[in-house]
Amino acid sequence: MAANPGSGLEAVAGGNGARQFRVNGVLDFDSVPGLYRESLARFADGGDIVLDLSGVTRANSAALALLIEWRRLARRPGRTITIRNAPASLRNLARVSELESVLSL
Repeated sequence: MAANPGSGLEAVAGGNGARQFRVNGVLDFDSVPGLYRESLARFADGGDIVLDLSGVTRANSAALALLIEWRRLARRPGRTITIRNAPASLRNLARVSELESVLSL
């Protein structure tokens, strides 16, 4: 579980064959390391993944680093990671950091 109580990955039902997770809580320097470790364990068996960020309540540059790392994981053969519903504050941070296109937000 992520270091920040209430932050984490919640598996949700999906009908397109991809494993789907909702990211919840605060994505900051305190919670991101634990969330990253959690994601490595939950994504380990491969396959496509959809991440719904609609549960993110606050995010800073640590969240951008996490999204970049998740995109790096998507480069493995046979895997895609789709990021959906990024909050406006995170999209704005990505835009000013010139990472919006890299992250496909």
